[in-house]
This record gives sequence, structure tokens and C-alpha cells, in this order.
Amino acid sequence: MKNKELLNELKEKFDILKKGLGFNASLKDLDSIFFIRDAVLSVGFVSECLSRQICSRIVDTYMNWNNYLHGLIIPNPNYMLNINESKMFSEEERRKITNLMTETMALVSTNTLVGLTKDKAVEAKFIDDAVIFWKKTFCPELIKIMKNVNEGWKKK
Repeated sequence: MKNKELLNELKEKFDILKKGLGFNASLKDLDSIFFIRDAVLSVGFVSECLSRQICSRIVDTYMNWNNYLHGLIIPNPNYMLNINESKMFSEEERRKITNLMTETMALVSTNTLVGLTKDKAVEAKFIDDAVIFWKKTFCPELIKIMKNVNEGWKKK
């Protein structure tokens, strides 16, 4: 029952937050990409600063992927899996991955700026941009990258 109560609280606070900040992203969209509901259930509470809790989850998702992508570009010499996966990409593909990481960092650093400035308009834009970037750019590129990795492992 506690989980249901937490999720109801999340929905209620999210609706208030969305109206107050004026962003367009739905809880369904944010949850399907960044697993907002799971994050709330995991920590066991809905923050009084729900926008920061959501933004933190967005950043965690992008940075986890960026760390993986970094390993494809500059593999850890002590980690055989990184080395093997890195070899699956041409120089052109590595350049594209690096560009994707740069775009991701431009987005993620916006959240850091919001944390410092407390600019709610920029925060709302960050939330919407995170969803748009995922759908239009990041996820389609990740699918290509991961297909390449998957095929590379199948060939080994």
C-alpha cells in the first residue's frame, strides 16, 4: 500500500510542479525514459523539491550512458570488455560518439547551472529539452551504437 501512496503523491506533486514551472513533458514520458516512478519508490519519498529530484534522475541517466560511451572512445586498458567494444568502431563512428557525448554534456551542464542559479524557467526548459533530446537524438544514436556492439560480440 505504501508504494501506491507514494505513486499517488508523486502524481499529485508532479501535476502541481508541471503547472507551476510550465514545462510540457508528461510524467509518462519522463518515467518511460528516466524511470521517475522507480526512483521515487527506491528512495521511499517524493522530495519537497520534486523538480530537483526529477532533474537529478535525468542527469543520472545521461551520465551513466556518457560514462559507457566514454569507455568506447577511451577504453580502460585494464578492462578487456571496454577494449574489445572500442575496437568495434571506426574513427568516423568514434567521432559521432564524441559529438553525442558533447551534446549530452551541454544538456547536463544546464542542470548544474540551474542548481546554482535557481532559475525556474531554465529548469523547465531543461526538463523539456531532456525528453526531446532523448527522443530525437540520443536514443536513436544509442540504438545504432548498441546494435554495432551487439553485432560485434556476436561475431567474436
